[in-house]
Amino acid sequence: MRILIFRSERRTGGEKPKNVYAQEFTSPYAEKVIGNLVAEEGFCSACGPDCNACRTPYNRKFGKNIAGVIAFPPILPYLLEKPRDYVPRDIPAHDILLAINIHEQILIEILKSCGDAGARGVVVPLEAGDWVSGTARSEARAICEENDVEICFPKPFCSFDPPSGTVLAEFRRRFHIGKPEVELELRGDTIERAYVNVSAACGATYYVARWLAGKRVDDDLKYQVISKRLHSYPCTASMKWDDELGDTPLHVAGQAHYEILAPLRETAPEEPGMVMSPVGRMVLKPVPVQENIENVERAKRAILEELRRKGTVSLAGLKRERKITPAAMHSALLILKQEGKIRTEGPKIVKV
Repeated sequence: MRILIFRSERRTGGEKPKNVYAQEFTSPYAEKVIGNLVAEEGFCSACGPDCNACRTPYNRKFGKNIAGVIAFPPILPYLLEKPRDYVPRDIPAHDILLAINIHEQILIEILKSCGDAGARGVVVPLEAGDWVSGTARSEARAICEENDVEICFPKPFCSFDPPSGTVLAEFRRRFHIGKPEVELELRGDTIERAYVNVSAACGATYYVARWLAGKRVDDDLKYQVISKRLHSYPCTASMKWDDELGDTPLHVAGQAHYEILAPLRETAPEEPGMVMSPVGRMVLKPVPVQENIENVERAKRAILEELRRKGTVSLAGLKRERKITPAAMHSALLILKQEGKIRTEGPKIVKV
């Protein structure tokens, strides 16, 4: 099985878009993925002087399986007049196409002919929600379906776990990248060995597994080992809220690694509404935009219903009876006042 990789070139000298009609594409994640696949010496420097060459025993070197690496300019206009001009005329024969943060119009043009070069599967990792738009993804899926090519847009890459029996599942198995899978061997209450069957494509799972070995099962493995090591690797998934996920890609990456602990029955549900921040602190989980909207609408209906029944109500009474969050309640009150449906008289709410 051969992989063809499309990526963006590394920017030099702090190069930035010269106007608002241009966008920039990053290369660090692609470099980590490629470094992990070919076992490039020094691509991981997370341990510094404490490095124990944790990947060496696996002998996973897939340089011979890479059909080619094709790079595109790191800064391009948002709208390309002739995206086909950027596509190489001679695309090397390959089984899997891996496209990491390239212009979506170029991606679409590549997909139109990737089957001609033998592609049977396409993986387009989304470490940030804006790497490929929903519209482009829909078009890409339609093109691939028409050409009998499997395609996946894992967000982030370490959530990549395609159905068994597919070409993409075989890709995950052969190259040991995707949703983390680690075999834990115990001696008494101590993890004697943490063997990585599948790593996050960037290689972070090897680093996490290294620090799991030797820990006791009653240690704080979830936060003091996995989360701490992911952040210091560091994980490059976006910390920006993603409405499609109802989460951040960074947090999804963390959850994928927490599942390593499932055999130890150590993965108790997270505290309701709490997530681990990039600096390792527990903070309130942001509410998805759609959920916020629904909460405010629910609060508006509750206020109007109570006014219909009682004529006047108190804010404290509404909060107590309806179990509505203070944020949703105050937002609903402001909107209803702007709409001219209520007025407030001290602590009381009156229907207009």
